[in-house]
Amino acid sequence: MAFDLITPSDRRHSTLQKGFNLRWPLGNVQGQSSPNGANLIYLCHSPQDIIDAAAQALAQPDGRITVRSGGHCYEGFVANKMPDSPHEVLSILDISALNQVVYDADGQIGSDLDPAATERYSFRLEAGAQNWDVYVALYKLANKTLPGGSCYSVGLGGHICGGGYGLLSRKYGLVCDWLSGVDILVPDSQGIGLEARHVSRDSASQDELDLFAACCGAGGGQFGIITSYYFKDLPPAPKEVLWLVLEWDWSVLTKPALDNLLVAYQSWFASNQANPDTWGLATKLEMRHRHTGNMTLGIHYVDKDGELNDRAPFNDFVSRMLTAIGLPATESLVPFHVIHLPPGTATGRTIDSVSTAKAAEQRLDWLVCQQTLNGSGDNQRGRYKSAYQKGPFTPQVLDAIWSTLNWPDPDKHLTQSLVQIQSFGGQINAASGPVRRESSAAQRSSYLKWQPQCYWRDDSAASDQAHADWIQGLYFNAFATDQGVPINNEFEGCYINYPDLDMTYVGGNPANGKNPQWYQTFFPDLIIESRLRRTKQRWDPRHIFRNEMSVP
Repeated sequence: MAFDLITPSDRRHSTLQKGFNLRWPLGNVQGQSSPNGANLIYLCHSPQDIIDAAAQALAQPDGRITVRSGGHCYEGFVANKMPDSPHEVLSILDISALNQVVYDADGQIGSDLDPAATERYSFRLEAGAQNWDVYVALYKLANKTLPGGSCYSVGLGGHICGGGYGLLSRKYGLVCDWLSGVDILVPDSQGIGLEARHVSRDSASQDELDLFAACCGAGGGQFGIITSYYFKDLPPAPKEVLWLVLEWDWSVLTKPALDNLLVAYQSWFASNQANPDTWGLATKLEMRHRHTGNMTLGIHYVDKDGELNDRAPFNDFVSRMLTAIGLPATESLVPFHVIHLPPGTATGRTIDSVSTAKAAEQRLDWLVCQQTLNGSGDNQRGRYKSAYQKGPFTPQVLDAIWSTLNWPDPDKHLTQSLVQIQSFGGQINAASGPVRRESSAAQRSSYLKWQPQCYWRDDSAASDQAHADWIQGLYFNAFATDQGVPINNEFEGCYINYPDLDMTYVGGNPANGKNPQWYQTFFPDLIIESRLRRTKQRWDPRHIFRNEMSVP
């Protein structure tokens, strides 16, 4: 089947210019195409469609291509024209129709792009497939899973090559740590089209090993278009999951109590890094602005066997967190998929001990839990940041978090604004050998992962600015002595899959101009950083795949 070309005369054009984050393309108006967005959208159904579409798009005067699988890029890298090239002809190659999941118990799957490739695999996941469909398919086909994210509609295309992180990552590592090979379309030598390559963890060529490593954590749209991911094995799906959400009302929350909880929270994960029996415990601490809602701590647990026979780590964590904060929690009754919003009036049971927590916990089949914990939410406007935390909370950071949660908001814009801090470490940090060597995931020493985030529907300039001030203010205050960037003795930079253009500027502030060393914020391991620069020069010397945060 040939590609479908969506032009501005097509009624679908204004809709298909957009992805999940409705801030992009810049200047979009409901029902109208944006002049700052894609001129053309190619709906591709096969790798050959992608090759043909890319050749046509690159033949346009000042033509540039981007790729979309799930459409969840936090910045406008897929949807926007480059700010220094307003007259470019932008084409989005939409590969969401490439969504097959293929399994062979005998491990005899070969490359879909390169028949001459000798490597064989058990799983082939096409890059347009979305998380939820993949979890269901892998579970039913093979009782396997990916240790990936909980948001249903995120596409594998950018998720895996950016690392792939989720609630099972402490137990099983990043998704890219399991990756064995990829089919990828890279620029041809003339820079006028794409050609097929299969690279793997077993490639004999150093250039191919470098490209494979770049597909394991460097982010999407950087070196080419991945069409399929291959795995020789994947982790077993857990049988059941314990899920508990503790909630603290703002009416009882105090700064000393929150400080104590945060200190104990980081300490628990740091002190349990060497204990694999605890790696099945994963958490989301969501601290909401006063106008958004209460503070919650979601706890997701499976034991070392992927079951629920050993509850000791779960009980220990719950006990230590309740003791640290010194305030009884309540059972959270807000469904997880709307948890960013202000709470209702219903109040759950009091939780002040392990025994009362047991009465409130949910024991869920793993697949049911995956569906319950969908965090995608509505399509609306959003801003995000990230940070990897390897050390304890400093007084400066604690003060910044408290002031951010109490940020002045006289017009009540901040109704979906929260500082989320998730668990990290475990098997991610313990990875070694070829897994670690052929990887571009640069942060392997942290125990917590930050994802501050805010959402809103109002597209007014005042609302956009209020949310920018709020989320930027957190980093200006928390990292004021570190040029506004989370790199110091306690932090090791940011996550490339949560792209944040602020981090490319001096002090994290666009008013200060570009920081020439910004790439090290996302890849602070200089060996990995230099390898990615070398790989970019080898595979995409004409910079066909470019955006404001692509490899320099």
